[in-house]
Amino acid sequence: MSLTRLTRTAIGGLIGLLAVIAVLTAAPARAQETVTETPVPGIPHAVLYTTGEAARPVVVILHGADGNDEAGRRFGPILAEMGYAAVGLPYYSPNWGDYGPPPMFPDLPGSFIDIRVDQLAELRDALRGMDGVDVGRFGLFGASKGAEFALIAASRYDWIDSVVAYAPTDVVWEGWGLEMVEAEGTRSSFSFGGEPLPFMPYRGFVEGLLAGPSADLRAIHENGRADHPEREAGARIPAEAYRGGLLLIAGGQDAQWNAGRATENIVAARSAAGLDTVALVYPDAGHDLVGDGGPRDTPRSGGTPESNAAARQDAWPKVVAFMERTLEP
Repeated sequence: MSLTRLTRTAIGGLIGLLAVIAVLTAAPARAQETVTETPVPGIPHAVLYTTGEAARPVVVILHGADGNDEAGRRFGPILAEMGYAAVGLPYYSPNWGDYGPPPMFPDLPGSFIDIRVDQLAELRDALRGMDGVDVGRFGLFGASKGAEFALIAASRYDWIDSVVAYAPTDVVWEGWGLEMVEAEGTRSSFSFGGEPLPFMPYRGFVEGLLAGPSADLRAIHENGRADHPEREAGARIPAEAYRGGLLLIAGGQDAQWNAGRATENIVAARSAAGLDTVALVYPDAGHDLVGDGGPRDTPRSGGTPESNAAARQDAWPKVVAFMERTLEP
């Protein structure tokens, strides 16, 4: 197979694989209320969602591998109506060149490589002068790669008070992008302070792209981790360095990565440091746990539509109560 054909096939496979992750932004039902949307000055494509003029705690919405602004557009109004200054922060806009659709935001990173975790500090500074915002109370709401982002940030910034992490990971993973088709195992998903973070490589990433919907994403992660025990310590996210409130939501049948084991590891590390963690692990559920809606057909998630719906319906009121307790809107 020619390189061009291989690349086109691989990129097409990845686009298909990542499409399912967009269901993570499916939002719960909400009442109608006037929500104001305001661009955040100096932060490309970030949008502040508020109701009323009183200063509210900040909750930053961190999307998953689908990128762009859908997570913010869906959950921004929900969280604003709950009494928060919700911020949608697009930080990645997939760009596969000639092998995929044009990026929604060409000025954002088009590859999930060395995503800057410290842009959160810049966002916080930009929010200081905005109406309806209290940056003294600061929360993160992320799913999948957004949960990875949130946990990395929380382990480094002491001004983060609350983290909700759906389908979390306990390590930083390898990045991906057009340039990675021929350079597997060489780049990190995230960076901090201008330096790429140590990461855990995949095994069989390009083969997985070629396999398309039949690829076993969980095995790609698990096999990579099994291959590189020497990278475990460096890639581990030190969640015990975070002293604030942490809620983890995971499914035991997650088909994307082993979020259940990651949750156990994070809880154990924080417990050893004398820190409490709220962990909701649903043994029969998969990756698709965000929101409170009914059954959705998401075969790449793992679990069943019914088990995933039951987990969402159980978790959502606990998410609401956790945020109220840790941020006091």
